[in-house]
Amino acid sequence: MFAEEADIWVGRQYGPYSITELLGRGTVAHVYKATLRDGSEVALKVLTPFAEARQEIRSLFEQEFELMGRVDHPNVLKATHAGVIAGTHYMEIELIVGETLWESVQANEKIELAESVAIVQQMCSALDHIHQQEIVHRDVKPSNIMLDHLGERAVLFDFGLAHNLSGPPPPEGRVFGSPMFLAPEQALGHHVDGRTDLYSLGVTLYRLIVGSAPFYGERNELLHAHVNMSPPDPRGAGVANDLTEIILRSMAKDPADRFQSGADFAAALATVQVTQAPPRKRGLLSRIAGRS
Repeated sequence: MFAEEADIWVGRQYGPYSITELLGRGTVAHVYKATLRDGSEVALKVLTPFAEARQEIRSLFEQEFELMGRVDHPNVLKATHAGVIAGTHYMEIELIVGETLWESVQANEKIELAESVAIVQQMCSALDHIHQQEIVHRDVKPSNIMLDHLGERAVLFDFGLAHNLSGPPPPEGRVFGSPMFLAPEQALGHHVDGRTDLYSLGVTLYRLIVGSAPFYGERNELLHAHVNMSPPDPRGAGVANDLTEIILRSMAKDPADRFQSGADFAAALATVQVTQAPPRKRGLLSRIAGRS
């Protein structure tokens, strides 16, 4: 996917890391596969020159590592080391062979009901844990969820926009996150908490089950829709009443009307009657830092 563009790090030694492959490219950071001297493989998230030149981005990158260090959960990507090599900030993270949920959705349009519910239940568990650590992810979406190649494990990653609830409040009025998946309070630049992430997970569930997002349009159109419009009723796409009620509750405009925790969301999903489908074979990881 990236073979046509040379990269300054691939094929080079970067401190103790021998960088072998570019896995993902973004404006702020690129992600590489690297080998350590003992032969073990890891992933490296390395700031781009554009990002390295900006103090605010460097500070957010350091905060991302600090917040990820609080988290220890099988459905959250592990970050093990961070520092500066050759004047460039990096983070060593767990290497997962698989694909993003967004890539899977793009390739298949819809994912089997049992698998969709299982993925979202794992994300409920992950969010329940990070919220207990006073962290709001603020960017839950299919392109920030990795699926391993065995089809057994879903992993939440990219804490670059995560908010530390025990730290200073974010600037009032600034909108963080991806417009297609934003909770109303997030779209308005208001206070966020764990229920904000659960709304975004509800939008993700809607996309998996219905086969399309609840809202489409340009950025401002999407923000307006999340604040003011009801999503099209999933029953119109043949979704059962019980699952429709769960989806619509997760996407309630008022946080008080949503599930109040990831555990509550997961418990509701556990009541849905599904037929277990065999795991599908997945392609190798093509990007860990993809954007929807």
